[in-house]
Amino acid sequence: MLLAHWLNAVVTQMATRRMLFGHFAVRLHGKRLQARATGEPVVPRRHRPAAEVKGATCTALRVARAADGAWIAQTVVDV
Repeated sequence: MLLAHWLNAVVTQMATRRMLFGHFAVRLHGKRLQARATGEPVVPRRHRPAAEVKGATCTALRVARAADGAWIAQTVVDV
């Protein structure tokens, strides 16, 4: 659930700041998450947004470690 809550916080920041984020630095401290997101202001002619994400859902919500040791996180978002 922490993933979905964090993604919804990112979506809120995207909407209120009118930005697109492309790089994230995330740290977990027990059940707390600390993150920094960097990006740029939305420029419609350049970015050509097709849809606006409204929020993360719990549909297909999954966080798991892959065989190679990498982490995989996924969920479905509402648009």
